Amino acid sequence: MGKSIASRFDNVDIAKSTLRAVIINDDELTLEMDFCLEPGHDDYETPLEGEDCCWHPGMLKFAGISTLQLDRREAASDKMQRRFAIEKFNIEGTKFDMECEWGDIHLAARSIRVLTE
Repeated sequence: MGKSIASRFDNVDIAKSTLRAVIINDDELTLEMDFCLEPGHDDYETPLEGEDCCWHPGMLKFAGISTLQLDRREAASDKMQRRFAIEKFNIEGTKFDMECEWGDIHLAARSIRVLTE
């Protein structure tokens, strides 16, 4: 039996993690992330001096999307921002909601996967 969706986020501090990119393909959405890993995660390494997290690249992959709403925010400055702070994150069953500096993401998907590289 597979892991529950909530358990896939065990030892990943989503509130401290950052969004790097949003990629849309057919009925799939991929969020490229810099995850802040906690000590119990398999990929955890002791943070370097001056860092407050074990930063690790990864992705949130959503497949079989039945509803999708992306509300992109206007950039406050002209320079390209590479990382977007996460303000709110909620997942219940097949529904996913996230508010971040990039914008707001609301969806329902058949499959939600957390992948670390």
